[in-house]
Amino acid sequence: MSAPGFACFDVETTGLDPGLARVIEVAVVRISPTGEVVGEWTTLVDAGIREFGASQRIHGIQPEWLDSAPTFTEIAGDLAAELSDYVPVAHNALFDIHFLESEWKRMGIGAMGLKAIDTLEVAREHGLPGRLGLLAKALEVPLDDAHQALDDSMALAGVMTAFLEKEFELPRVEPFPRVFLPAPTGRSECRPRRHRGPVG
Repeated sequence: MSAPGFACFDVETTGLDPGLARVIEVAVVRISPTGEVVGEWTTLVDAGIREFGASQRIHGIQPEWLDSAPTFTEIAGDLAAELSDYVPVAHNALFDIHFLESEWKRMGIGAMGLKAIDTLEVAREHGLPGRLGLLAKALEVPLDDAHQALDDSMALAGVMTAFLEKEFELPRVEPFPRVFLPAPTGRSECRPRRHRGPVG
């Protein structure tokens, strides 16, 4: 049986509390066991909220961009398909996990038991910077626009590749299972690339 690849994911949200704030952008970049990018996917998410408060200064998402975006329920199947059979990876993983679990619960699905390799923890174990931007720089991984879900996920994929090349010991996390969710819809709405997010 061949080794699984890794699904590097990131979310942008309307705030910091997953019980109150909502996911408004999500991305997944899948890499092979050796670090080759084999797929990427991203979408904005219409959570029915147009007031983002201080978080807007971080992710740069404009409320009107969500007017034609799918809801989380509409992309839940697509997200599950992107994660399925791959080992999930996130930076400061509990933040992203708690938000996705909250969205699944709002759908009535309940807890999915999502677990992920946390690159923040791995970095700290090896004396590397904790912030994704600084970690990427230390490992000579490009990060075009921090706090854009796809760009952060691409940088995360590069970080994971560097960890693999350095043969860092990684925590054992099982691949995300194939689950019965609403079927993938293929709906997505990407942020306009002409609008650059804040760097840092």
